[in-house]
Amino acid sequence: MNLENAIKIVREYGNILNEQPAKNVQGRVISLLPHDKETIKEAIKVELMYVGTAEPRDDEMFGTLQLSFLQLASFLPDDEVVSAFDVGSALESGDVCHNYFQYLNRSEKVSSHILEQTSILVSELDKFCQDNGL
Repeated sequence: MNLENAIKIVREYGNILNEQPAKNVQGRVISLLPHDKETIKEAIKVELMYVGTAEPRDDEMFGTLQLSFLQLASFLPDDEVVSAFDVGSALESGDVCHNYFQYLNRSEKVSSHILEQTSILVSELDKFCQDNGL
């Protein structure tokens, strides 16, 4: 992928991150992404190479790109994302306690999945940076 395409893809992805900030660790719908995760990862790597080898190096941009890479873990299939707890619906359900418990249980599962995926991405990013002297 050339630098121009990478910059375009990363900018589009960055817009999504800015418009839909993570308000919790319960996931973001993958349908928001302008490209598939692998394409975005490759684009970020291209930009990391460019930013990481530029003189002078822009450490803030380098860190932003790294964080953006890791945030890909928060994008999940739309039906797996746990939406914010709706107190009104819980109260109307007639079973507030179980409703809340189920919400917390789903949230924990999604959070664990995101944590696992982030760990994989950290390893991938560390290896990429190490292999490329970044």
